[in-house]
Amino acid sequence: MAGDGIWRRAGCGVAGLIMLGGPVVGSQMWLSGTALAAQGPARTSSPFMDEASAGAGPSHSQPASEHRQSQANPHHGHPRPVSPHHQVRGRPAVPPPLQVQDHVKAGDPLLQGVPAGWGAHVLGVGAAQGGPPPQKTPPEAPSADHRAEHRDQSLHQFLQAEGREADAAKPGLAVSSQPAGNEPAVSAPSRNRILIPVPGQMGIAAYQSGDRFIILVDARQPMDVSALRGDGMFSRLGVTTLPDLTMISLPVPDTRQLYLSQQSDGWVLGDQPPPGMDYTDRPEITPRLRGDGLLFPMRRPGRVFSIKDPASGTSLVVGTTTLDDGGLLSLRKGRDYDVWPSMEGVVIAQHEPPQVVMRAIMQGDLLQRADDRPLADMDRAVYASDVDLNWLGLKHLAAPQAQERYRQALVAAADSSPGERFGKRLDAARAALGVGAFPDARAIMDVALEDDPEEAFRPDVRFFLAATDLLAGRMKGAAQLMQEWPEQAMRATKLWQGLYEAAAGGNDAEAARLLARDMPRLLNYPEPLRASLLPMAAELIARRGTPADRKALDSLPEGSEFRFIQAVRALRDGDEKKATSLLEALSVDHDPVIAEKAMEEGVALSLRDGHLPAEKAARQYASLLPDARLSGRDGIVNMLRAGADIRAHQWEAALQALDQARQAAPPHDEARMQALLSAALSGVVQGLPGPDGGGSQNEATLLHEAALLKAHMQDLPASAKKGNLLLAYGRLLGRLGLEEQAGNAMNTAIPMMTDPQDRAAAGDALAENEIRRGQLDKASATLADTGGASLPPQETARRTRLMASMAAASGKPEVALYLLGADQDPQAADIRAHIHENREEWSPAVADLRSMVMQLLPPQGDMTVSQQLLALRLASDASRAGDAGALEWIRNRVGDRPFEGDAGRMFRLLVSAQQAQ
Repeated sequence: MAGDGIWRRAGCGVAGLIMLGGPVVGSQMWLSGTALAAQGPARTSSPFMDEASAGAGPSHSQPASEHRQSQANPHHGHPRPVSPHHQVRGRPAVPPPLQVQDHVKAGDPLLQGVPAGWGAHVLGVGAAQGGPPPQKTPPEAPSADHRAEHRDQSLHQFLQAEGREADAAKPGLAVSSQPAGNEPAVSAPSRNRILIPVPGQMGIAAYQSGDRFIILVDARQPMDVSALRGDGMFSRLGVTTLPDLTMISLPVPDTRQLYLSQQSDGWVLGDQPPPGMDYTDRPEITPRLRGDGLLFPMRRPGRVFSIKDPASGTSLVVGTTTLDDGGLLSLRKGRDYDVWPSMEGVVIAQHEPPQVVMRAIMQGDLLQRADDRPLADMDRAVYASDVDLNWLGLKHLAAPQAQERYRQALVAAADSSPGERFGKRLDAARAALGVGAFPDARAIMDVALEDDPEEAFRPDVRFFLAATDLLAGRMKGAAQLMQEWPEQAMRATKLWQGLYEAAAGGNDAEAARLLARDMPRLLNYPEPLRASLLPMAAELIARRGTPADRKALDSLPEGSEFRFIQAVRALRDGDEKKATSLLEALSVDHDPVIAEKAMEEGVALSLRDGHLPAEKAARQYASLLPDARLSGRDGIVNMLRAGADIRAHQWEAALQALDQARQAAPPHDEARMQALLSAALSGVVQGLPGPDGGGSQNEATLLHEAALLKAHMQDLPASAKKGNLLLAYGRLLGRLGLEEQAGNAMNTAIPMMTDPQDRAAAGDALAENEIRRGQLDKASATLADTGGASLPPQETARRTRLMASMAAASGKPEVALYLLGADQDPQAADIRAHIHENREEWSPAVADLRSMVMQLLPPQGDMTVSQQLLALRLASDASRAGDAGALEWIRNRVGDRPFEGDAGRMFRLLVSAQQAQ
């Protein structure tokens, strides 16, 4: 194509930054700026790279050679506020845009994967094929000598020149955006994100040095890259190429945070968080100490090379990553080297003379001393963030060294002057944490804050207090871990928030996710701290984590407690053979806690698979209680026993087990305890005799069940489930004749109910109770308060019958009969029959009672007491009405079924007298 000569020089591809946006139609996206790199092949050496890395670096399949620096500067420029007076510079003349697909066809590696229809333009190189015709003849291309001179320009000179150009646009001076000549001005909306189209096989590293954000693209081939500009803060972005490296430099005009994220077609850099992503939840690189050095783990590391930092001139060794593995969260200063904070990749600052080398291996980047001696300052280097290193004061020390550190810190705190007293005490508390003396650490802080209470407002102090509370089992104070922390520390606090969620319960899935993601950091903790936290975290991941979360358990240390966790993991993975083998071996472990837990899991596995009946499982759990008490797990075992009793419908036994569990259950099991209690009480309610009085009904049984409900109901929190249980309890009290207590229980239940139909049913029950107690006005108000327009027809009819009952009780029988109409429900027939009986209208009463008998008295089977009384009532009314047919019908309906007491003789007398007539 005609534009190929512009975009390709001597086989070099072009790399560009593309403003994110829609297709070219209607809104063009521009690659803008001033050329930084020559239009020609790059030299094999550069003033920005050390001699050891002047050539192309090794590929990922072959470990990179070790890189050493000839210069060093131990001072790292931290991000700092910069006066926000930088203005967007005037736009130079802009030739027409070139479709990005033309670059892709030309083989440019950084433009692979850019969406179809996007446009790009490099200023100062003329028109390209496929774009609109140029407005003017482009300037003559620079000569080869000029290009070579520009190529040899140092990056420091480029940055200085860029700064001088920015100074030309001072506040208060007009900055023209109209290009020279007759060309129209470029007008594009301001953007807060740009796409860096880096192919997937290229690695990057990103870090901030001073007020500049640096991105290093690990280009595997020389690239011809022109300077680019975007909108807003990105208008001062600059790009330059080295023989096998592309450097992107962005001056940050203020204290805003930048965000970098990977997507299918490259990396996105912006000053706003990526949409749909919690940036505080992104990955991080957690260093790991190995026998041969310090490993920075990466899923797919890129190259390692040496370069000088463009802002400070410090000699750096940089390791890139091809996947979004994150970076190091905070600065590590050591005797031989510093680890700089990074957003992606690893950035190592050499000291003078250079002492360390770094190379890429399959697991990541490995840092070693050049003379093969152990790295210095390893007590600090393995920690991933300021939260671990500075807020908690963790150090990678052997047990004797940690104890000596604690002793010296206590002595220093005792000898400290008032001005340094709090700092020394805080150091002593952190040293106590490092040896596992968690109550001592909290006690030291309590004393320190009594003398210096204002220090409690510091974020690091608040976090330390909450962490020690968690380790000491003080969950109320530990809840402070869940608050919002400073933005730069938010990512680093996630591990401890996961630990709190694991201990508190109720959000196990999120806790497992957070703990699995930060498991490498937890594995790096000092032994006393790791021994306290790791088993709890690993067991939660094994029990509640997803299959992806459970992969974090691959690197657990040896030991019976971790073999037990692997057994639980095997159960979750469906490998019952492995789980059974591990549990059988662990059931006779020397550690009584592990042995008891293994037996628990064995019973649970047999119960789940149906090899063990629920009743027998409950007995086996009960047999484990002596061992469980010795290991402090009797609360958990009693809850397991209660669960087995519930499955066996042994409600009272389940409640007894829960009573014992409540005395020793961990605080985070409260939700589980309440669920079991609710299930057991629901079983008690379901086992109650029906309102007609089943064969098992007797007053003693009802009193016992009512006592069980009353004793345990108070342990349930207010909820719709508790409301239903209270309603059943109130009905039970009503059957025992305790109408006032029944009404109180129902009154308490109704506000807890959220479902309209359940609320209406409870209102019906309470209104019936109030009618029986003669409180008609209260019953009417109850129906009004618990009603609604969306009630089903059967509920509406039931409420109509209740209003008819109130009308009859208040001396308005005609109103009651009008409300009931032709309703054939037994309750409606009963109300009508009572009205007719009071009026001595026996024939209508017989008709209603006969309807009730047909619905309530089956032709065969034993009769309940209420059924016997209904048959006797119909016979009596029929006898008064002289209705021989009704008497004959009820005699045949009852047959020779027996009655209780004198009711049978009365019934036989009535039907036989009519038969004799």
